[in-house]
Amino acid sequence: MAKDKVKDKAKGKARSIEERLRTVEDRLAIAQLVCGYGYAVDGCNAEAVGSFYAEDGVYAVAGSSTWEGRDAVAGITASAGHLSLVTAGCAHISTAPYIVLDGDRAVATCHTMVPVKRADGYHIARMSASRILCSRKPGGGWQIDHRQNYLLDGAKEGPALLARLMEGPGAA
Repeated sequence: MAKDKVKDKAKGKARSIEERLRTVEDRLAIAQLVCGYGYAVDGCNAEAVGSFYAEDGVYAVAGSSTWEGRDAVAGITASAGHLSLVTAGCAHISTAPYIVLDGDRAVATCHTMVPVKRADGYHIARMSASRILCSRKPGGGWQIDHRQNYLLDGAKEGPALLARLMEGPGAA
């Protein structure tokens, strides 16, 4: 086997340095989408929030709200509920995502939480399980097609979503 080839244990074939580099770059770009959302939404940067999503992207928070379309997701930054969190002091934090790549599609699974400042310190207002379906943009880079959050409140949906971390994007 040539020096620039390494056997891909999952698929049983040799991969070139270029293929391996693309995988690393894809994983990094997807991680940037996942963590960038929190920074952008806490900074009320609608343009940045929208840029992470496909034109018809969806952000669904079970038991709460669903935003359909890039403009609707970007609009979260100007909503009264969101602005009250930001002015009180909050942070939308994602853990490092577990990413499964499948060509030009991927899924990232992570925890997300929202600590909020109160008189006696910071408290976690929301803890969620997140599954984020992504696709490669036609011009390069990645975008979020669908993000599903379930609260980790003792109900079965959150842990069930996290249990799917090794399922690729074809599992929807």
